[in-house]
Amino acid sequence: MSVRFRLHRRAAVTTAAAVALTATLAPLPIARAQSPVPSVRANQPIRLVAAKVPMQDASSHLWSPDSPYAVGGRLVKSIAQVSGTANPFLYQFARKGVTGYRVPVHTPGMYFVNLYTAELRGAHPGRRVWDVTAEGHASATAIDVAHTAGPDRAWHIMFSVPVTDGMLNLHVVRRVGAPMIGAVEVDYQSANVVRRELFNDDFNGPAGRAPSPLRWRTDRGGKGWGNNELQSYTARPRNLALDGHGHLFITARRERFTGSDGVTRDYTSARVKTQKRFSFQYGHAVARVLVPKGRGLWPAFWALGDNINSVGWPLCGEIDIMENLGSQPHIVHAVVHGGQTSGGTWLAGAPLKPALSVAGNYHDYGLVWGPSGIAMSIDNRTYMTVASGDLGPQDLWNFTHSFHLLLNLAVGGDWPGSPTSRTPFPAVMSVDSVRVTG
Repeated sequence: MSVRFRLHRRAAVTTAAAVALTATLAPLPIARAQSPVPSVRANQPIRLVAAKVPMQDASSHLWSPDSPYAVGGRLVKSIAQVSGTANPFLYQFARKGVTGYRVPVHTPGMYFVNLYTAELRGAHPGRRVWDVTAEGHASATAIDVAHTAGPDRAWHIMFSVPVTDGMLNLHVVRRVGAPMIGAVEVDYQSANVVRRELFNDDFNGPAGRAPSPLRWRTDRGGKGWGNNELQSYTARPRNLALDGHGHLFITARRERFTGSDGVTRDYTSARVKTQKRFSFQYGHAVARVLVPKGRGLWPAFWALGDNINSVGWPLCGEIDIMENLGSQPHIVHAVVHGGQTSGGTWLAGAPLKPALSVAGNYHDYGLVWGPSGIAMSIDNRTYMTVASGDLGPQDLWNFTHSFHLLLNLAVGGDWPGSPTSRTPFPAVMSVDSVRVTG
C-alpha cells in the first residue's frame, strides 16, 4: 500500500504514469575480451544485450553480446526514446526474429528469466505476437507488447523455470510478425527443481471467527500510519472476521472509537499481516479479492520486507500488488517502492482499467517476483513490470530478501482523500483466498 511508515523523507522523484526512472543515458562500450559462454551461477547472473560489443549500464553492470547464446534473428537498432528505464539501450538494441536462447547453468535449480523488450517499430496491437517456452513448457503466451505496454515503453516477460541438465533452453515461437527482444537476464533463484505451494489460506471456518493466528497477525491503533489515515485498526469481529462461507471480511465502519493507543478516531477497520508467521523470497503470490466502492476507501494487498524493523522504510522495500481508490472503481494500481543512496525513494507503478469494475467483483491480483524483476497482474493480465536493470545509479534494488504479506482496508489519507456523507458504511473488503507458490 503506497506511502506507509513514511518516517523517511520522500524524494522529489515521482511518476506521472508508469515509472519514474526514464533517462537518456548512453550505453558505455567495454573494450575487453569476454570469457567464452560463461554459465549462470548462484551469485553470477548472465546479462545479455542484442549488440556486438559488451556494454555497461548506469549501475555499472556488464551486459555481454547475446550472440553466443541466441538462436536465429538479426540485430537491429532504434533511436526511439524508451520510457520506464534509466538504461534505454537495453531495449533500443534488439534481436528481431530470434527463435531461442541456450544458456548454460552451473548447477541444477530454479532459474529466473527476465526478457527485456519494447515495441520500437510501430507495430499496432495484434501485429507482433509471440510465445516463449522454457525447458519444453509454456512460460509466456500471446505476448503482445504493443497491446500491453504501448509504443516505446520498457516491458518485461518474467518467469521461473527448473533446470536439471546444465542448459536452460528457451524457445521463442512466432505467431504474428517477428519477435523482438532487447536484452536477457537469467538469475539463479534457488536449489529447488520442483514448484510447491508455500502458503495457502481459503478462510474456511465458522462465521465470526478470526483468521488463523498461525498465518495472520493484526495491526492495531490509529496514528495515521504514515499517510494521515483516519481509521483505527482493531481485531474485533466487527472489523475482522470470517463470514462462514470461505471469505475473510475486513470491514470499515464509521464509528467513534478509542484504540489501544489512546487515540480516538471516527472510523475503524482492520489490517492483517503474515509477519513472523510466513515470509518468502521470490515466487508467485495471488489473492482473490473483492473491494468496496466509495470515496475515501483504500483497500490493498501488498508486501513489506521482513527487515523493516532494522533498516526502516523504504530500504526494506515495498510491493503493492493491488491498491484501489474507492472513488475510482474502474482503476487498479500496482506500485513498487525502493530506496536511494541519498536516503530518498524511487517508485515504479502503473494503473489499469480492467474490463470489469474492480469494486463489487472478485478478481485475482498476482505477483511474479524474482532476483532481478517484479511483475504484477489482475486476472492473469500483467500490467506492471520493473527490473533492476531499469534503475539508475542512485536507485537501490531492495528486493533480494524475504517479504511478508499484508491485507487492509484504510479510510482516508493523503492519496484517497476523506470519505463523504455518501460513502457507504460499513464497507467490506472480502478476501476469498491467498496463495503463494515458489
